[in-house]
Amino acid sequence: MRRSTIKRLGLFLIAFLILLPLCAGGSAEQLLAAPAGSLFSSDRTIDAIGSDLASLERLYRYVDSIYIEEIDRTKMFNDLASALIASLEDPYSFYIPPTKAKEYQEETSGVYGGIGTYLSKPSPESKDPADPSTYMITIVSPFPGSPAQRAGLLAGDLISHIDGEEVDDLNSYEASGKLKGEPNTSVTVTVYRGGTSFDLTLVRERITTPTVDSGVIEGDIGYIALSEFSPQTGVQMLEHVRKLQDQGVVGLIIDERNNSGGAVDGALQSANIFLEDGAKIVTIQARKGTKRDQRYLSTGKAAFSAELPIVILVNGGSASSAEIFAAAMQQNGRATLIGSKTFGKGIVQDVFRFGEGFAQVTTAHYYTPEGENIHEKGIEPDIVVDDIKLADEEIGAYEQLMKEKVIATYVKENPEPSEANIRRFGLTYAERGINADVLNLLVRNEYLSKMEYDKRPIADATFDAQLNRAVQFIRTGQ
Repeated sequence: MRRSTIKRLGLFLIAFLILLPLCAGGSAEQLLAAPAGSLFSSDRTIDAIGSDLASLERLYRYVDSIYIEEIDRTKMFNDLASALIASLEDPYSFYIPPTKAKEYQEETSGVYGGIGTYLSKPSPESKDPADPSTYMITIVSPFPGSPAQRAGLLAGDLISHIDGEEVDDLNSYEASGKLKGEPNTSVTVTVYRGGTSFDLTLVRERITTPTVDSGVIEGDIGYIALSEFSPQTGVQMLEHVRKLQDQGVVGLIIDERNNSGGAVDGALQSANIFLEDGAKIVTIQARKGTKRDQRYLSTGKAAFSAELPIVILVNGGSASSAEIFAAAMQQNGRATLIGSKTFGKGIVQDVFRFGEGFAQVTTAHYYTPEGENIHEKGIEPDIVVDDIKLADEEIGAYEQLMKEKVIATYVKENPEPSEANIRRFGLTYAERGINADVLNLLVRNEYLSKMEYDKRPIADATFDAQLNRAVQFIRTGQ
């Protein structure tokens, strides 16, 4: 049995769980140093690599000496690096050339012009004509209040075209770049959902990547919106938890829906706030022989009262580090998960500088406290409450609704964001063949987008079945 290294939370994890760091310009993870030579597994491996590189060098020099034109060595270098990582045939491993490096670094600021969604796009080399998810863009999660969410785009939707152009041959950053742009400019995406395609035109806005936010709902229940993880998330989370406890909350709801992950360290710090000393949080296992296995335990006394119930809301957009946090809380008996099954990303990538670009390489799997590998499986909630979403037969009517800009017109003519106005919209347009619950959410999101940010409610349970169920559980324990 392999021996694991047990580390305490004071150390910063040098590997991050990240979805392909895309969005219509979404945030990227913190960058890491290039891998050290100690990661090689044996002298034999080094010798084999040296022999291969020597052969490749001979080929390179020979081609350089006989080719009819002058070789562009910068392009050659970047193409070789890209091909090397693409040969892994891993959609989560890729090389970012210098032409995209600045964009990659800018994404760490979390502010950009776009539609506001985390995306996943496999490399073109991974294309399987029988599986659209291998060559289209997958929406992992839309940002709350973003143009993407207000238009009704859902986690799991696929995008086949951007402004009429196929995305098949685009790499992740090319696809991301086409969705980004100056605020107030439009972009048309062709959405593939349930075997049906339809076009949506969205207006880009200035998007700020969400962080931690909190408030009190239903009079005395703490609510934390946890939209992504960064190395600072634990500190921010602790501040919000202490503030809510000072307000005398009777329980806590942590909303991880559409949280696509981020820095593992942020998930570890967050779990440490709620778990007692010595509780297992996560185990990371790399390839045999690399000596990079790590096991993480909580330290110290929990900062949130063990007498107060906690609910974590999850859905298909909850992924990566969000799943680490959810599994640690669930399997240590500290929180009840409510919602729908999570995304299922249980692998680790290292991101490091290479030349003038960056490389991302999958390096390990992670395992939950009970030893589960949830990659491509997800986590089942304790209480299942399905997401509200369009049925396949409703897509045609929905597409027409968006083309006619019915929602924006209704909100303009009925500017008061009252429950009565929202329900009237749902009842009025349900005759078009769209579920009233879907219509209620669409028009509610449009109302919220028109409010000043600091005047928007932290959460709205009126039309949110999952949040309503969480409130019920906090009140009754059932």
